[in-house]
Order: sequence, then C-alpha cells, then structure tokens
Amino acid sequence: MIFLFIILILINFFFLVKFDYIKKLINVYDLPDKKLKKHKKKTPIIGGLILAINFLVIFVYQFFFYDSFIFFSKNFLKLNEYLSILLFIISFFIIGFYDDKNKLSPNKKFLYTFIIVLLFLLLNEKMIIEMFSLSFYENKIFLEKTSLIFTIFCIIILLNSLNFYDGINGQSCLFFIFIFLYLFIKSEFHNFYLIFILLISLILYLNLRNKLFLGDGGIFLVSSIISLSLIYEHNANKNIIYADEIFMLLLLPGLDLLRLTISRLLIGKNPFYGDRNHIHHLLIKRYSLLSTNLILITLVCMPLFFLNFLKLNFFIALSLFVITYYVLIIKLKKND
Repeated sequence: MIFLFIILILINFFFLVKFDYIKKLINVYDLPDKKLKKHKKKTPIIGGLILAINFLVIFVYQFFFYDSFIFFSKNFLKLNEYLSILLFIISFFIIGFYDDKNKLSPNKKFLYTFIIVLLFLLLNEKMIIEMFSLSFYENKIFLEKTSLIFTIFCIIILLNSLNFYDGINGQSCLFFIFIFLYLFIKSEFHNFYLIFILLISLILYLNLRNKLFLGDGGIFLVSSIISLSLIYEHNANKNIIYADEIFMLLLLPGLDLLRLTISRLLIGKNPFYGDRNHIHHLLIKRYSLLSTNLILITLVCMPLFFLNFLKLNFFIALSLFVITYYVLIIKLKKND
C-alpha cells in the first residue's frame, strides 16, 4: 500500500508543478456572469479530472495488487461487477465533465443519470438495497419488488442533493471530507477512505486559493463513490446498521434540496434550474467565506451529534434539526 501512496504523491506533485499547463490544455473554465456565478475571474474546472485520474490509479493498483478493492472485499465481487463499478463512477464523471464544458439541459442530465444507475444495478444486483433497519422500529423492512426502484431513487436523490449543495469555495470539499471521515471510522477499509480524505484536502486547498473548482464532474464522481460506499457498508459489511443514520448523515443537503424544489415548483419554475436561494448563498450574503463554511459544517454534523452522541430519539433529533434549519433560513431571508 505504501507503493500506491508514493505513486499518488508523484502524480499529484506533477499536477501541482504543471498546473498552469494542464488547465490550459483541458480548457474548461467557469466564467462569472454576475447572476448565479459571482466569482471574480474565470476559474478552471479541473478538480474532478484530478480526482478521476487518482481514482483510476487506485482502481488499477488495488485490482491487481491488493487484498481489498476500493471499499469492497475481493471475495464479494465477480469480474463483471468490478467493471460495472468502474463504469458507474467514470460514467458519472464524464456526464458531469461534459456538463461543465458544454452545459447539458437539466432534463437530459437527469435522464442520463437514471439510465446509468439502472444499467449499473442490473449488472450488479449486489448493490441493490433489498432491506433495511430503522433504529426506532424493531422489525427489518423488506422491499421485495420495490427494491430496484428504491435503490435508484436513493442514488439519484443523493447525487442531486450533493450537486445542489455545491456553491461556494470549500463547501463541498468539507462535506466530502466529513463523509469519508465518518466512513473511515465506521469501516475497516481505512486505506481507501484515508486516501480520498487526503486527495479532497488537496482539492480543498486549491479551491480556497481560487485555483480550481470541482465542477459537476468532481461532484458527480465523489457523489457516486459515496453512494456505493454507503450501500456497501450497509448491505455487505454491516458497518452501518440503521438506514436512519445515513439519512441523518445526508440531512442538510437533502433538506435544502427539498426546500428549493418545493419553493421553485410553487412559483412555476423548473426545480433543476438554479437560483441564489440555497442556504450557502443566503449565508454568504451576510458572513465571510470562513464563517459560512463553519456554519455549514456545524449544521452537517448536528444531526449525527443529536443521534449518536446525545442519544436522542430519531424523531426528536430530526425535529430539532429541522427547526434549527428553518429558523436560520427565515432569519437569513428576513435580513436579506
């Protein structure tokens, strides 16, 4: 595993040394428009590409030389299932990267994501959520004929909520680091999760210095890895026992997605078209970037803190967080 770390260090050192050359070669930039995008200068969208290349190196190395395969035990998968995972993750990166460069319509992007998730689950049935447990209900819930539709729904909601959640420097990277740290603590596949914590920390550093953006390519790549990680740790590894723990882990992006979708539908607007009504946009109008990110990561941690550390009942923990979230939104909108 040390050899893999050395390879990744050399690759990312090359990215840093040749950064200006690479961004000109790729030639994908996010241009400010003074409406939805208010950054001051055009910024290369290559964070996802850097992560994708690192992921491919990890994939190849672990496939041939290591006793575990990313976050899977090798005896858990067949060859076609290995390849389906690679195609799933890289396909999402390609869709996101293409969108960064050529701007897919929201409807087309949704259709493509649905097709990829459906094909992946048909090729890899082990990743279908067939049952789950809840901390407040003593019986297991078996999905039976609805398991495929339920799994597709969960993955697509996760991808879209994390895509909606991205909006200011550092925001998504901090959230991803939090998720991988949670998985690092929960799982025995420490090496993979540690590598991604370090890689996203590098992207975070460059992002905060206004050197690059993750873009949809990066968001979709990492979100697809997170979706598979959570399903595997629940389905096979049994490190995540209760589904409501995953729900609380992703509650802030999910709740913001729900609020935005409802508010846009009420005014007759396509929910997939952007605005500056996200929680991060409301915060950044009033606070500095640092303060905004501190508030956001505190909110992200809060549901699990209520549930796992204070040992509150799920519904009490959920109610406390939802009230906190909406009081904050109302206060920010009033001041705005």
